[in-house]
Amino acid sequence: MNRKLEKRLILVGAIWEIISGLITVLFYATSIKKQGLTVVPNMEAMQSIFGSLYMFAVTFGMLFIAIGFINLYLSRQMKNEHVEKKIPIWFIIVGLASYFVMDILGALMFLSAGILALAKNKSVRKSLEAAK
Repeated sequence: MNRKLEKRLILVGAIWEIISGLITVLFYATSIKKQGLTVVPNMEAMQSIFGSLYMFAVTFGMLFIAIGFINLYLSRQMKNEHVEKKIPIWFIIVGLASYFVMDILGALMFLSAGILALAKNKSVRKSLEAAK
């Protein structure tokens, strides 16, 4: 059974996560840092808050980039005539996590890929049993 559709969905989702993470780190976090620098120099507490927001944005962006690269790697590991057990569950978990952080495109891609992979597992299992 060909897993071309799942691999493409994962590829689109992973590229989207990497781009989203880069946008978060390069543009959003930089904008937060610039806003923190324009605060009155005497207000050290406000500068500390902006510093914490900056670190959170950078960490969040780096998490997206890392998950994107992990998903690229896992999409390459999926084999056509092999029953995948853990990889589709990973994609469903990533899809649910994307949904909770309001990354709708990532959620659609990864949930679709995970459900398709689990559905194809059943037909792969039947074809392997028939070949025995």
